[in-house]
Amino acid sequence: MNILVTNDDGISSPGIHALKKTLSTEHKVFLISPAKERSATSQALTIFHRMHVEKLDELTYTVDGFPTDCVNIGLFGNIFPEIDMVISGINRGVNMGHDVHYSGTVGAARHGAVHQRYSLAVSSGNREEGYDYAREAEYIKVFIDKKLSTLKKGIVYNINFPLEFSKEISEIKLTKLGQRTYSDRYEIAHIKENVYHYFLALTELGYVSSHGSDFESFYKGYVTVTPITLYTTDNDEFRHMEKTFFND
Repeated sequence: MNILVTNDDGISSPGIHALKKTLSTEHKVFLISPAKERSATSQALTIFHRMHVEKLDELTYTVDGFPTDCVNIGLFGNIFPEIDMVISGINRGVNMGHDVHYSGTVGAARHGAVHQRYSLAVSSGNREEGYDYAREAEYIKVFIDKKLSTLKKGIVYNINFPLEFSKEISEIKLTKLGQRTYSDRYEIAHIKENVYHYFLALTELGYVSSHGSDFESFYKGYVTVTPITLYTTDNDEFRHMEKTFFND
């Protein structure tokens, strides 16, 4: 299988290289990554200026763009053969609940799903400097071997690893997206009259506990997988509006 790997942490991040090294034992792996960190860029796509693309070797490229640019160039830039699967990660930090709307990791995988590829977004709670993510990469290899026949194209499978986890695929927890909470603080510098610099200096993360959520299983020490659809219409609200919206 031809697998495209990308991330939002940039080409120097160990997670993406762990995926490439481990998956290459059984698959043809093509790496295309942002040249620098592009976290929290969601599914941003560069459309108004040219991007610098650098070939590091036959299987590895960097892009001075967003994670979604990397996927798009990998799929349509005539540098790789037909791609079967897009894997984004392994991200240094989890992406659960509302995080998936901001995450460049999930955004890149979502772009693969838009173009009807198998798509995984992979994140780890381990942010330790120098950690190699080899265990997570090996888990993903086994996950693909054992579960590919159950996956669908056009869906993002959002996978999150706690610090310690069982290597048994049978112990993975199927979860729903939970509810993340954010409390942000900006540093503000006065530059000149009516002009200021704002810098997001601190984000305190929390979550609302709910049964069956990714947060619940993650904090119990389980690897979680959450299927994320591209179709975000709120069907309950749609049916409610059908009955009430045009009645005045």
